[in-house]
Amino acid sequence: MEQEGFLWIESRREEYLSFLRRLVCTESHSFDRAGVIGAGRVVEDFVRGKGFSVVRQSFARAGDGMLILSPGKEAMAPVCFVAHLDTVFPAGTFPDRLKEENGFLHGPGVVDCKGGIAVALLAMESLRKVGCPRSLRLLLTPDEEVSNRLSGMEGIRWIQDNSRGCAAAFVCECGTQGEAVTQRKGVLKAQVIIRGKSVHAGMFYDQGASAIREAAYKILQLEEHSEAGGITYNCGKIAGGEAENRVPDHCSFSVDIRFCTEEEKARAIEHLEQTVRQCRVPGTSALWRTLSLRSPMPRSEEGMSLFSRLQRTGERYGLERLRSCFNGGGSDAAYTVAAGVPTVCGLGATGFDWHSPRERMDKNSLTERAKLLAATIADWNN
Repeated sequence: MEQEGFLWIESRREEYLSFLRRLVCTESHSFDRAGVIGAGRVVEDFVRGKGFSVVRQSFARAGDGMLILSPGKEAMAPVCFVAHLDTVFPAGTFPDRLKEENGFLHGPGVVDCKGGIAVALLAMESLRKVGCPRSLRLLLTPDEEVSNRLSGMEGIRWIQDNSRGCAAAFVCECGTQGEAVTQRKGVLKAQVIIRGKSVHAGMFYDQGASAIREAAYKILQLEEHSEAGGITYNCGKIAGGEAENRVPDHCSFSVDIRFCTEEEKARAIEHLEQTVRQCRVPGTSALWRTLSLRSPMPRSEEGMSLFSRLQRTGERYGLERLRSCFNGGGSDAAYTVAAGVPTVCGLGATGFDWHSPRERMDKNSLTERAKLLAATIADWNN
């Protein structure tokens, strides 16, 4: 990629930051279908003015998925970018919604993953400007943050159908300076439901069966089997009981289980089933159900070869020097890998504290990551 291409990317910095501000201010919590659709409209309005075509994919429960296309030579396999429109934040989580200080943008989803959308689009537009012959596509999913539980298998198939046959998938998830993700854990999110017997806590205490007490035993039994580098169990949400003076007859909690391989997944499910089946509080019973299940992104030769291409490009042009890393978080990269596409993840905007009210993005990473992605694709001769 010639220096003119890098200068062109820098010349569009403020335009793309302005677009990102509008996108961040359009709040799009995963379960807010209208909000996710609204965020998609912001993207569509922006890209149609640049000559890209847009294909929407509607889902019954999730917001719309979007496929943004830039044509190229049919003889060359296309390159795919992947990002998502939804965020983990219900509307109003950030009182200021968006603020800027010390070179950072602060706001809901600014790094995860709306900054990644801006990075991908800036790279795509720059590639068109320098005459890249490959066709390009950007897949925007509507419910990545909840492991695609709203779009379900229809949404997963949509990702795979539109990435299959691509030469590469660059997943523009939230990134860390100097890192790219070449392996991720899979994620099983489950709900455990416990039933007991409710009685007056003073007069008939010994005749009751506390569902909350049983939940406490099960949570401890699950989490004590966590291994930082392997299977982890996090019981992150709990609800139960009616009043302080009643023995509770119901309790439920969710558990987030992370695993590296299919064998680990099988062991994790076995432990979950055994824990649920064995009740320590007499008179209680329990069951569990799957909320969502995301496959792991395994490390592969094809993925590492693509990562090496990114590394060489960074070294050639004096851009960001990347190291390969393993990440315990899940992403849609799992599905592009399953579709047989060489994939590298974590290539979106960089920043800090995503999934928290302190989420912030380094504004410089918008152009720096776009340069790295655009140069890697522009220099791809086969």
